Amino acid sequence: MSTSYPHRIDTLLNRFSFNFAKSQVNEVLPLTSRSKEVFKQDILAAVSGNQPLQDRLNELGLLALQLDTRQVEVFFIRDEATQLKLTSFLTTFSNTPEKIISEDFPFPVEDPVQLGRLKKGMLYPVLSDDVEIARIRYHRLVASTVTDREIEEPVPADHLSSEGKKLQRADTVYMMKRTVRTQLFHVIYWQPETSTLILSVDKNVLSVASSQDQLFVLRTFLMTHGIDCGSATDVFHAIEPLYNAADGYITRLGHVTTDGNPVRIPLKGKQECLKKDSYHHAGESGGFVHAKFMVEKKWKFKVDGSVSTVDVEVGLMGHPRMLDTAQPLSDFSVNKVKRLEDFRFAIDKVLSHIPTSQPEAS
Repeated sequence: MSTSYPHRIDTLLNRFSFNFAKSQVNEVLPLTSRSKEVFKQDILAAVSGNQPLQDRLNELGLLALQLDTRQVEVFFIRDEATQLKLTSFLTTFSNTPEKIISEDFPFPVEDPVQLGRLKKGMLYPVLSDDVEIARIRYHRLVASTVTDREIEEPVPADHLSSEGKKLQRADTVYMMKRTVRTQLFHVIYWQPETSTLILSVDKNVLSVASSQDQLFVLRTFLMTHGIDCGSATDVFHAIEPLYNAADGYITRLGHVTTDGNPVRIPLKGKQECLKKDSYHHAGESGGFVHAKFMVEKKWKFKVDGSVSTVDVEVGLMGHPRMLDTAQPLSDFSVNKVKRLEDFRFAIDKVLSHIPTSQPEAS
């Protein structure tokens, strides 16, 4: 592996929270670090020749690239021939990873020059194996791709004229946009016993529209190998029952009022649950809510053997027009997850609220 340890640690801290990353490393190297920088220095001081720590960092790298924030589609494959094709494809697939990617895997490519040599929009399979998630075994394929995204940042002082520098010193902020090459990691999970296919796209730096484009790339990849997934599960009708269910916390809601106006309400300040928001409560009880078209909901869990908690959040981001048309909502987000069992929990929660006879992923 050609990546430096500072790069690996930075990747883990970006994908996981500091406390979670520290708790995972503590399993092989007890640390008392109270900040990210001290944590990083403590690991760098201990990692040379420490094989258990090196192995743990690599395990966390593979975990991290599957988690954080994902955009997901779920398919139930009814056709027996397609089921057999999927199983055969994912269990006999011969990885031909691009050397630039494979040398750094399971971490992103560190050298931006090397990253720039990869073809945008091309899918590079890098790992094919089996993985157990909450005692259920899935066939898994991990693939990487690169995309360009636009970021906005302050203009460096050396880019400004003397007049610009004077204005900058007088509290003027100049912003610029630039395009950066970004590496993404997508995952295909196939569970033959329940006929469940999950496409999971790395959404961490993408808009919803861009992540939907990446889902199309995954579906196209399977099509080129003779596998037609059919239509993804429509999750739009899970919005209302997800909102109404007594568990978890509502963090965002989109609804249409009785006079036809769409309203989007986010969680504010230190609110524990959107249902306690006075404005929203007045609208709901006053009869001004016609129907809901989007919802975000969060659940909290204790980490085994720890006082800390992890959050699991899903977002079903429908549009008002879906209330009046047959347009399905085929994708949803799973936000900031840190464990594969939480990722599957979020998917199962959504599927359990679909008011049809869809089988669940568990």
